[in-house]
Amino acid sequence: MHKVLLLLLATTPAVADIGAISVDVVDAVTRRPVDGVTITAESRDGEVRSATTTEGKALLDSLEDGFFRVRAESAGYVTAVEPAVRVLEQRTGRLRFELQPVSDSLDEVVVVARALEADPFGAVSDRFLSRDELRNAPGSGSDVMRALSGLPGVVSNGEFAAFSVRGHGPKSNLIYVDGFPFQQVVHFEQTLGEEDEIINGGRYSIFAPNAVAGAEFSPGGWSAEFGGRDASLLQLDVVDGAPSPVASLRLDLAGAEFLYEGPSGFHDNTTMFLQARQFDFGQFFEMIEEESLGAPVSTDVILKTHTRLDDDDEFEFLAIYAPEEYARDVKHILAAEEDEDIEDVTLQNEDQDLALIGGTWRRMFGNDGEWTNRIYYRERDRVSSEGEAYPDLVPPDTPADQVPVREKLLTVKEKESEFGWRSDVSFGNGPGIFRAGLHLTSNDLDYSTELRDDWIRYIYESDDPRPPGANYIVLQPEEIDSVYSASETNYAAYGEQLFDWGDANLRAGLRYDRNGFGDEDLLSPRFGFNYAISPRLRLSATAGIFYEPPSNLARAADPDNFDLESERLAHFSLGFDYRLSDNLDLLVEAYYQDLDNRLVDSGRTSGRISNDGEGTNTGVDLVLRRRFDRGWSADFVYSWNRYQVDDNDGRGEYDWDFSREHFVAVGGRWEINDRWQVAARWKYGSGLPTYRYLVHDDVLAPNPPVRYSQERFDLNAERGDAFHSLDVRVDYRRKIGPVDLVLFADVLNVYGGPAGLQPEFNILTGEIVDEEEEILPLLGLIVEYAW
Repeated sequence: MHKVLLLLLATTPAVADIGAISVDVVDAVTRRPVDGVTITAESRDGEVRSATTTEGKALLDSLEDGFFRVRAESAGYVTAVEPAVRVLEQRTGRLRFELQPVSDSLDEVVVVARALEADPFGAVSDRFLSRDELRNAPGSGSDVMRALSGLPGVVSNGEFAAFSVRGHGPKSNLIYVDGFPFQQVVHFEQTLGEEDEIINGGRYSIFAPNAVAGAEFSPGGWSAEFGGRDASLLQLDVVDGAPSPVASLRLDLAGAEFLYEGPSGFHDNTTMFLQARQFDFGQFFEMIEEESLGAPVSTDVILKTHTRLDDDDEFEFLAIYAPEEYARDVKHILAAEEDEDIEDVTLQNEDQDLALIGGTWRRMFGNDGEWTNRIYYRERDRVSSEGEAYPDLVPPDTPADQVPVREKLLTVKEKESEFGWRSDVSFGNGPGIFRAGLHLTSNDLDYSTELRDDWIRYIYESDDPRPPGANYIVLQPEEIDSVYSASETNYAAYGEQLFDWGDANLRAGLRYDRNGFGDEDLLSPRFGFNYAISPRLRLSATAGIFYEPPSNLARAADPDNFDLESERLAHFSLGFDYRLSDNLDLLVEAYYQDLDNRLVDSGRTSGRISNDGEGTNTGVDLVLRRRFDRGWSADFVYSWNRYQVDDNDGRGEYDWDFSREHFVAVGGRWEINDRWQVAARWKYGSGLPTYRYLVHDDVLAPNPPVRYSQERFDLNAERGDAFHSLDVRVDYRRKIGPVDLVLFADVLNVYGGPAGLQPEFNILTGEIVDEEEEILPLLGLIVEYAW
């Protein structure tokens, strides 16, 4: 087994009409360079070039423009193949192999095209996606998070950039960027507003697909090194530059994006990557006559440098700045009046500053030791407000400034900062490998919720307190207002031993977390077992305890929440990966999760939350995958999930909000030739759990305005509509003079399939409004220049 990390588009000056591939080869266990590895590149026309590594490096030069199959072979290692490395004129592609040592007990080794399993000691469901796969994924548009669709257990309907895994909510995924904990990777993750917007996360991430060198994903059972969430682990590695320069400009209907990777210009052994982009969706919505959606504006600036200090030391610097603004005023509300009835009278304002700055020093020692230290500072400052407009109290065509409004009725302020240090060490020993680490964070939180006046709300649950005889609820400042200001030092320590027995291995670890905000001391044992029954069949089993602390927003919502405890999840999985042929394999993994201390919301009229809940989560993931070869790849993904919870409030068990019983995805990619590429993915998901409801007429009578209300009961007793959609992406590349032009069309939901989201309730008319079945064409141009 091997892992290949593909970093493309690094460039060096070359003779016209030819390119090259620079290859680095390291041992996957010791991370040390491997000499004497034969590197062979074969084009689709049969051209073959070979080289041998010296100090772990080899150069394949004088290659014509096109696709090459690159093979790395050495005695004592699994032969590795990267099936589609693209060589571009006047550029040197950069390829890194991490070769897995061959077990002495296996007398046959099967060549694999690409090792997508990020962790060879983890579950068979762990995956690695390369930069090329991320940026060419259908339906991704300008968003790396949407490119994850099709991974085991991942469910995404394309409406939101966030995704759910094995029935868990989008906000339960644990995310690291270059080893730094960084949860806020998605823009416009709303605190206030429509319910679907709040629970499903934001619309797109802060990373361009071409900004991420690779994504490592695990849907459960990961190492003791990581803690803090219980749905999945996603590790994103930002591109670390290249030895010579290449720049690109990406233009689409929403804005522009500039990328640079190459020498830093201030140090010979330092490379640099820069992303700068801005999107103004307000102008885009006006263009497509959807002005009622509001005016979101975002900016993303990412800078990363990589410095090779000497043979054993390297240093990386990462800075991220990602501010955003969103406004929805009376003009946006009235924009809907021209074509259809007004459905939403919500006024919104949101303003967020988000920044991360961090440094990583990595040192090799001994024959197989590695010590990594990371120091970082993260800051987030967000202010959200919500109000209400009353366009029905004035005649049609009334100017916006004469429409009655109640602005900024509810305001939520979220300010947090974190200074952290991560120190991780690993080294070989008699049984295998020992790993340990210490993580320290100093956190400052300043949160507040303020309701300016009593506010009538027309969507509620049957057991919510409401005025006598009224079919609505009233939010009151004395129940809603809350101020939470706290500073704590949190720390975690872990240790784990990897036992290597040739055709089998065992990972046993223990993690300790001290959570100062909840005054908790948490122990998390973790286990992972792998057994290569044959060269074609691998069995894995994982087990462990995982804790997810309450979000800062949940803790700050009410003074009674300040001492909330972490949710506890016990995880078990068993799976196998069987290679049907050299390019076709089948993965099946079953899992069971037991949940305790689940957070339970007490209702809409206060922010009180308890730890009274519990639940069970059971499911199976199946993936049939045809690895990329001869210009095409394909996969079939099926997930079955049953996630049931009990709030222990007398209502009994019910299906959890994000549990889809069935999910199917079928995808493929075809590189027709050097210029044309086509990819597509069809997705189907059965309906989400939903409530029953009653609609009450004219609930404010005899006083104006006319309002309807929705009373919800029997929580998640039924299933909503299924969703299905087809995403298609077409890329065309052509060289014109000194530049490369890439035209792309990424069409989401080609035939306008249903989104499967919760229907909205119109308080002005009492109608149930289904989510519109929209086709979203994302068209753009990329201009690349190398020198």
